[in-house]
This record gives sequence, structure tokens and C-alpha cells, in this order.
Amino acid sequence: SVGGTFVFWVADWFALMNDKMGGDLHKIQTVGKYLIEVWKAAGMDMERVKFLWCADEISSKAASYWPKMLDIARCFDLDRIKKCCMIMARAENKLSGAQILYPLMQCTD
Repeated sequence: SVGGTFVFWVADWFALMNDKMGGDLHKIQTVGKYLIEVWKAAGMDMERVKFLWCADEISSKAASYWPKMLDIARCFDLDRIKKCCMIMARAENKLSGAQILYPLMQCTD
């Protein structure tokens, strides 16, 4: 009623980095599509909702996204970045390279 549009970020790449669905991007995207249908079935008014897929948005804006992410990464040492990985419920000493990028990309978003 106030004229805004709700942007729903479907974080497929973030789920991939966190090894959801066995790290299978196709399965992750299938689950994402299912969850969109769940929101519809729950009665969400879709007229003012826009679903954006992380993979599509980052890829389409790669020329600006990745330099920004690198600028953010340069501001923090690895110990600080690893502490931010606790959101993924991962031990700091058992992180993949992708999981270290996770908080940097969240900050970039």
C-alpha cells in the first residue's frame, strides 16, 4: 500500500558455497524455485515482489561486483574474515576457499 517492491534475494551461490544440497547448484536452484512456489501458496501478494537469483545478478554485474568485493577483501585480514564465517556454522579451521569468500560476498551484496 506504500508503493514499494519487495526484493527477494534467492541466494543460490551462497547455498553452493555452504555445500547445501551436496553442493549441487542444479538441486539448489530447484529448491529455490520450490520455495518461491511455497511463498505463492502461502498467499504472498506477488504483484509487488521481485525474485532475484544471486547467480544471475552477480554474473550480470560482474564488472562492478568483483572489484567491489576485492576492495572489501583488502580491508580485512584472514583472521577477521574467518571469524565472520561463523554464520555458516563452520569451524574456522575447516573452511573451503569458497566459504572464506562467503562473508566478503555478503558484504558486497
